[in-house]
Amino acid sequence: MRPLTTTELLDVWEQGSRRSLLQRSLLLLQVACAFPDAGTVARFSIGERDARLLKLREWMFGDRFVNTANCPQCGEQIEWTVPIEDLRLQPWSRQEGSPTFTLQDGGYEVRFRLPNSEDMALIASLPAYQPDPGKLLADCILRASHHGEECSPDTLPAALLEAINQRMAAEDPQADIRMVLSCPQCACTWEAPFHILSYLWTEIDAWARRILQEVYLLARAFSWSEQDILNLSPYRRQLYLEMIRS
Repeated sequence: MRPLTTTELLDVWEQGSRRSLLQRSLLLLQVACAFPDAGTVARFSIGERDARLLKLREWMFGDRFVNTANCPQCGEQIEWTVPIEDLRLQPWSRQEGSPTFTLQDGGYEVRFRLPNSEDMALIASLPAYQPDPGKLLADCILRASHHGEECSPDTLPAALLEAINQRMAAEDPQADIRMVLSCPQCACTWEAPFHILSYLWTEIDAWARRILQEVYLLARAFSWSEQDILNLSPYRRQLYLEMIRS
């Protein structure tokens, strides 16, 4: 995986504008990882995918996040800042495969994989999955047996399914990031989920619109091509912009 060039990031932004947030993230990683299609990225676990997005974000926009949230009790808007390291719960893996895990308990042996973006797309597209999270867990179970005899995931006891859920969370901690926030106005404390997908795309969208504005101004002033302008370093672009604005 590597950082995207300015031209690549603009191309991803343009293509992504016609896609869902999940598809945008897969496209971003597909280009960064030089995969021929998004299928490999879609099979990364949620935590692996988000760990890679977190690293891309650090390369592109720095090592700190600044965000806002509204207090659920009094409605006060608060701003919070956090270093990327505080959100990095697992390193991104340099391997492309999807690992599997085994859990043994009470005579049961279950082999399972971690939820991935293909599962998330399925949940979004099939209404049957939305009220029944157990369907997702069943899809992640590759094989189950009881005292050596194969059995259906539907027959597994609830306590075993909960143990699998907990094991998944332990193996893929980046998949569920929550911020503990406190309101200075009313002292309310609450947990807020942090979604790198939406945060990063908001930053990319703002960046792309700013870059296109710079291209427009420089092209109008100097008759340069878009590619010539994008090939300039950000510092040199700013110097030329200062010249035409002075």
